[in-house]
Amino acid sequence: MAVTLTRHRTYQVPFHILLGGCLAALGRMRAQVEQQDLERGVIVATVGAGLLAPVSELALTIARLDEGRASLSVIWRARKLGGDRVILPVFLESVDSLVGKR
Repeated sequence: MAVTLTRHRTYQVPFHILLGGCLAALGRMRAQVEQQDLERGVIVATVGAGLLAPVSELALTIARLDEGRASLSVIWRARKLGGDRVILPVFLESVDSLVGKR
């Protein structure tokens, strides 16, 4: 059975600001976006490259809560060589720094 980790956070920012922060954080990590539906707030990306590097998947769901709040759900999965579990907290810290603390 594959291991997955899930984290949920609520931010005091509008949907589009959180979406942009998530895309910027993925860019900082040099992630490869494999799927995206930006209107629905769904992004699937992989982090890690190279022949012998661990590869992790981040599946993001960003939702509007009300005018000034949005939520982020992230599922981490190992893709290759067990993945790297540090990717999830690093991604979340990057989003926090870009859009402000929750």
